[in-house]
Amino acid sequence: MSIFFKCLPIVLVIALATPSVSQLPRTSIYCFDMDKTGSQIDFKNARYLTAFNPTGYNNQPQWINNNELFIAVQTPYDTNQTEIYSLSLLNNVLTQVTATRESEYSPTLMPDRRNISCIRVDATQYGTQRLWSYPIDRNNIGRDLLPLHQDIGYHCWLNDKKVALFIVNGNNNYLKIVNVEDQSSIQLAGGIGRSLARLNDGKIAFVQKATPQTWYIKALDPVTYTSEIIIQTLPGSEDFEVLPDGTFLMGNGGKLFTYKYGNPENQWFEIADLTKYGLYNIKRLTVSRELDKIAIVNDVIRR
Repeated sequence: MSIFFKCLPIVLVIALATPSVSQLPRTSIYCFDMDKTGSQIDFKNARYLTAFNPTGYNNQPQWINNNELFIAVQTPYDTNQTEIYSLSLLNNVLTQVTATRESEYSPTLMPDRRNISCIRVDATQYGTQRLWSYPIDRNNIGRDLLPLHQDIGYHCWLNDKKVALFIVNGNNNYLKIVNVEDQSSIQLAGGIGRSLARLNDGKIAFVQKATPQTWYIKALDPVTYTSEIIIQTLPGSEDFEVLPDGTFLMGNGGKLFTYKYGNPENQWFEIADLTKYGLYNIKRLTVSRELDKIAIVNDVIRR
């Protein structure tokens, strides 16, 4: 396994017209400046970030700092590989971070802020998905964080010792919490969605799909393992972001909605219609640490 790093200006990357990637959905990433005043959130200065790969897969953005995003990318020229790329919004530079035999997904800043973790599809055991880490300063080739655990689809760090995992298990994907020091684990809720987020009180927020049509955002205490329903999701939506004040953000179609944790009105409120920017299928959302930018994934095939 090898890793290399390649930088080039984003504005100089030109994609030729080719068939779209068949294995993964065609997705694009947009960035908006975000201004939050009380319950009001304004979105402005829209930027299309993935012109370098307009017919490919661009997904799972994660803020590494306030001006840099790590994303998972698959181009039409490489239909078997997904790699991690860095997008610098400060100087408009695109950097390919990984180039391995394996596919990497879901880059996530680790609690030490010196490494990223990601899901890596094992090349020696076809389809096995493991949790790996890579140093941001790129001084080594990374390591398998959880050698005793596999079939990991998504993850969220609770602290520097515990990580919440979405385990792929056919029609009953489930939540598992693992101690990275001794590899001990506990299996928890089943039938969950792919979004996981740590709340300010240490609880883990996730989507539980009670029926094919009825989904709830729930909060689980990783100490007592008790859970509570926060709110029902918007129809068909399972991706969400949580702000430090407990405000949930969720997309539905081309619109953005908010819900304030504990709001007695117990309903979502529309705050933005982004269809004028060509966004009709909003999926993943991620807000920068300083809460002044939001990256949004738009599925450009299923409309």
